[in-house]
Formats: sequence, structure tokens, C-alpha cells
Amino acid sequence: MIVEGLVFAFLTMIVSCAAILLGIREARQGKPPQIRTLTALDAINEGIGRATEMGRPVHFSAGVGNLTVRGAPVMIASLSFLSHIAEQAARFDCPLIATVAQGDVYQASEDIVRASYVRAGKADAFRPDAVRYLSVNQYVYAGGIVGIINREKVAVNIMIGHYANEALFIAEEAHSAGCLQIAGTTNEYQIPFFVAACDYVLIGEEVFAAAAQLSSDSAELGAMSGQDFVKVLSIALTLLGAIATTFGSDFFAKLVRM
Repeated sequence: MIVEGLVFAFLTMIVSCAAILLGIREARQGKPPQIRTLTALDAINEGIGRATEMGRPVHFSAGVGNLTVRGAPVMIASLSFLSHIAEQAARFDCPLIATVAQGDVYQASEDIVRASYVRAGKADAFRPDAVRYLSVNQYVYAGGIVGIINREKVAVNIMIGHYANEALFIAEEAHSAGCLQIAGTTNEYQIPFFVAACDYVLIGEEVFAAAAQLSSDSAELGAMSGQDFVKVLSIALTLLGAIATTFGSDFFAKLVRM
């Protein structure tokens, strides 16, 4: 049974799924998409090197989301950043502090940091207090981070994940403490505050692009390629529709109402 008004949506879903699956297939066959260099991503390694030279810690926070409901996609992506940061910190013997606000994130973060130290050949250097659970309350969590930044003289503050209005408080205090700050989130209402308070910012989907680059996972890279194709196709249809309507054609208007 064909329901009027849903045909175009159904066809769009089919095309989107096909593009993503094709992108994943090509990536797994050794043809990963080329992703432009992200300045914020390069700054992470530079920041770890800076903290190592200063003999001061790097702090990482994924925000107040969890891995199942609240900001789950960006929280999962943030774990790729944590894995990379922890491995680099282990290689350079740089102190790492990762703070979390949710129980499931705490368990995942601890396992990831431990595994990163093992990969770096520094399993004995792993400290259980490198990952710290603070509070599920966003304001208590923010206050705890500010205390850590000031007490332990954090040199680099990295905030990539799910954030709300507590993030500006953290970023402002870290800026006052002289931290180099790298941030990223998909919450559009929080991005302007990160841009104002931080040195480098991953905006929206740049978080997922950077996470895919760090993980080098063929499925993630391929899925990004497919999604980009769908975006280009959507923009092209929008422009063609606007032009057609300008010249009196209602073809595209009827198409989307199918």
C-alpha cells in the first residue's frame, strides 16, 4: 500500500541508506574518503606536548551526556578522542585527568584509558585516579572540574562531548587559569560560547569527522562519505527547486509531496 505524501520520504531513505552502505563498502576495500585537516585536531597533540614540557596535567571532559540517551552519538565519538589523548599522554609521560558525570561513561572511560596505556607500552604508569567521577548534577560537575583545574595546575583543557550551560563556566575559569582550550560539541546553542572562550573548536559534525580520523575505522569513514553525498544531493535538489519555482515550474514541489 502506497501512502500519499510519504513516497518521496521513502525514496530518500532508500537513497541515503544505499549511499552510506556504498561508502562503507568502498572504505573497507581500501578507498577511504579524504577528510580535510582540522586545526583543532592538530592542536590536541600540540597541547599534550606543551603540557609535557610544562610538567602539568591535561584534562579531558566529555560533558554531562551518557552513552544511551542524552547526547549518546557525540558521547560515543568523544571516547575516540579520549583513547587518542590517553595514548599520547602515556607515550610522553604526561599526567592525564579525565572527569565524567555519568556511571556508564565512567566505566567506559576507565577501560579506554587503561587500554590506551597498554597500547603505549606504559601499562604500569596507569593510575586509577586518572578517570574521576564527579557528579551527575551538571553544576556540581562543573564546580568539580574548576577545582581540579586550579588545584592541579592543568595546562590543557579539552572539552569534547555533550554540554549545556555549565560549559561556559568551566571554559571561563580554565581561560583565567591560563589553559590552552580545545572544545567541540554538536549542541548548537553551546557552540557560540565555546567559540568565544576556547582556542580551538570543533563545530557540530566536525566532532564526528575528527573522531573517525582518530579511530581510522573504515565503517565510520565510509558512513561519513555516504552522508556527505546525501547532503550534496539535498542541497542540489533545493537549489533546483528554487530555480524551477522562480521560472514557474511546480515539478519539484509536486515531487516532495508524492
